[in-house]
Amino acid sequence: MPITTFAAFTDGLDPQRRHRDHYIADIDLDDDRLWVPWGDTKGVWFQPCCSNVTAGGFSIVVKGLPGAVLGTHYHVGDVYGMNMRGRWRYLESEWIAKPGTFIYEPAGEAHTLVVLEDSPEPMMAFFVVRGALVYKEPDGAFKSYEDAFTFMDMARKHWRDKGLDVALLEERIR
Repeated sequence: MPITTFAAFTDGLDPQRRHRDHYIADIDLDDDRLWVPWGDTKGVWFQPCCSNVTAGGFSIVVKGLPGAVLGTHYHVGDVYGMNMRGRWRYLESEWIAKPGTFIYEPAGEAHTLVVLEDSPEPMMAFFVVRGALVYKEPDGAFKSYEDAFTFMDMARKHWRDKGLDVALLEERIR
């Protein structure tokens, strides 16, 4: 099938809402209203920095309380991260992320993020995720997925509930 067959396909956004220029997102780590609960996961939040609606990737700052667990998930694309605060690890690995730890995760890796119980403060890390996260059941079966679209939907709902200006989120869509 020739590639021109897809010439009219879009990401579903109105062209005026699809920005392709540079921009700055001011992330306020101290304003509790801006932290979006990460689905049903207790003690984990995120702030969206950028959503790539062409490829489904996104960049976020993640915050997790000591003892919090982000379910086992699989990456369809590479992930780059920088830990800023606290201590955490993947159950499937021996290393521990501390402030200043850079993390590279290859596409196809599955792991379970755990904030260490003895972390002196909540963990905060910046992640650039290329593609979706696919969550797995304990037996390895598909559970759910998250990508740029689902993260923005969660953020929009949270910001509306908090009375925040959702237009500021829309500027983060690229």
